[in-house]
Amino acid sequence: MKRYPPYKYILAVLDWGVISTAFIAALKLHLPYIIEAVSPRAPFFAPEVLFFLGYAMIVVLIFHYNNLYKINVFLTVVDQALRIFKALFYAALGVAILSFYTKSQIIVDSRLTILYFMLISFGLLLFLRVFLFRRLFLFLTKNHLYHRTLLIVGAGTTGRLLAANLNLKNSYGLRIIGFVDDEKPVGSTVFRGFKVLGGVVDAPRLVHEHNVDEVLICPDNASHERLFDILDICRKTGTSIKIASPLYEVIPARIFTERYGEVPVVAVFNTVPNPLQKLSKRAFDLVLATIGLLLLSPLFAVIALAIKLDSRGPVLFKQTRIGKDGKPFQFYKFRSMYLGSDTDEARKHRFAAFIRSKKNSSSNQGSTKIVDEFRITRVGKFIRKTSLDELPQLINVLKGEMSLVGPRPCLPYEWEHYETWHKKRLSITPGCTGVWQVSGRSEVGFEDMVILDLYYIHNAWWLLDLQILLKTIPVMIFGRGGK
Repeated sequence: MKRYPPYKYILAVLDWGVISTAFIAALKLHLPYIIEAVSPRAPFFAPEVLFFLGYAMIVVLIFHYNNLYKINVFLTVVDQALRIFKALFYAALGVAILSFYTKSQIIVDSRLTILYFMLISFGLLLFLRVFLFRRLFLFLTKNHLYHRTLLIVGAGTTGRLLAANLNLKNSYGLRIIGFVDDEKPVGSTVFRGFKVLGGVVDAPRLVHEHNVDEVLICPDNASHERLFDILDICRKTGTSIKIASPLYEVIPARIFTERYGEVPVVAVFNTVPNPLQKLSKRAFDLVLATIGLLLLSPLFAVIALAIKLDSRGPVLFKQTRIGKDGKPFQFYKFRSMYLGSDTDEARKHRFAAFIRSKKNSSSNQGSTKIVDEFRITRVGKFIRKTSLDELPQLINVLKGEMSLVGPRPCLPYEWEHYETWHKKRLSITPGCTGVWQVSGRSEVGFEDMVILDLYYIHNAWWLLDLQILLKTIPVMIFGRGGK
């Protein structure tokens, strides 16, 4: 399992307790008769109270979504306070919506209950979280009463910069034990007494010997292949892993990264999903895909009718795609192009050149648009822009060929041009949406896309899936990106 710092668990429990207390206090202040009338002998077991105790756990997830457990946010005052208010607003809005649809007395009788909740929870969190616990954390780290040991992989410019940042102002509670590097001799000093303890292959042994809490990978000028080789070795350590590399700059900072000083770092899971996690992800996919197909069936009918009226040909477009571990499967979409457009040889050559170019998104935006506009139907332009043409992939999800979230499946001729490290992106079940779709979509270059997919593979869990699904909705509504 990925080991989170203890303060994150403490913060989560603190937040849950404060939010639960605020909910109950708001009810007692303004609507005490609801609790006592429903359960006079055990008022704190009233259904409304139990609901809010459970809902408080969802609010903790909203806090997580607003980055309130990231170290660089937790150590601030103004930024943290603003994020708390924003998260509480969303929490209150959720209660209002639920109460409206369930006709609960909590909101029907008085909207002031929600106002009381906002005031009480915000005041308590400002005092306990922002001022008290944050100051206690800074006191403990400043006086070396709390620390986590850190091993830095890479003794180059980035590694030394991180060491300097942490040594100058170590409010993060990290204590460096040394470096590992394949290009510097063991025992050589890298920065202010911190020495090279071994090569990269020695990282698992050093983690065990020194009881290391975190491994920070920051090699200079490493190729993609080398970076992921290092990552594979470090994942064997069984401890928390973070990466600081220019190759990972494509990861959306606002969503997925923390900062050590001025250096952005990306967290990575250190273990592969166990059978229970795989089963829960499959159940998550089945439930949401089934609900989606049922709720969207009227929209399916409208799109199908529009396609039939717009141009001749079938409603669904079937295509062979490459799935998990290179296995082909039948992929479904609503047809958005005229018949015969999928046999365009020029498109294959352009995509092959795009993959081979190894260019990043900034110089590659023209290359990603590989479909000629004249081949797209009038209805096709709309459903492609809004990603409505992707909806039939819910059938692939039900069949187990795809997941709701994961790397996009590729075409057979694309697979032929993949390098070995590119193929790692399809080491798991492909998905309908993924990290790169919510990170710019057609503005993301090919190798950046692979890095984003590998980031997802190393961090896949249901909360990340939910986060990506929520961020996919505005991408569809505003039509950013293309195929």
